[in-house]
Amino acid sequence: MSINVNLRRATAVTGGAFALALALAACGSGNDSPEGAVENFLDNGAEDLVNAMLDGDAEKAGEIAEEYACAEDADSMKEAATLFADLSEEERKEAIDMAGDSLSKISDVEYEIGDVKEEDDTATVEVSITVDGDTTDETIDLVKEDDAWKICGYFA
Repeated sequence: MSINVNLRRATAVTGGAFALALALAACGSGNDSPEGAVENFLDNGAEDLVNAMLDGDAEKAGEIAEEYACAEDADSMKEAATLFADLSEEERKEAIDMAGDSLSKISDVEYEIGDVKEEDDTATVEVSITVDGDTTDETIDLVKEDDAWKICGYFA
């Protein structure tokens, strides 16, 4: 695979991760409830995940993904982190530049948890996210894995 194809692929996958982190970054509960899992990620995981990826630390990004995401999504995030880490310093900088100023806004986000619907081992959490005065409504799907609620379907 050529460097340009690798760069585009890594940028696309990593861009999705950055977009999610930006959309969710800012909310400390544990993973013992759907709402708590989302808040835990917002408070503790989103910024750490993005920073690990930006630092090219695929191992740390993978550990963070496993903590907050369902197994399927964690695998996708590990793949994205590895692709990003395997880029040269110049390619990584180019990918970061493509993301623009959205990365600098990751810690400057407000949110409000809305409706939480739980049924057996699945749940949804409605979240209103405000960045620079623009509010977006998101629905976060979760599944219960090993007695912990994990965000699922959002990272894939």
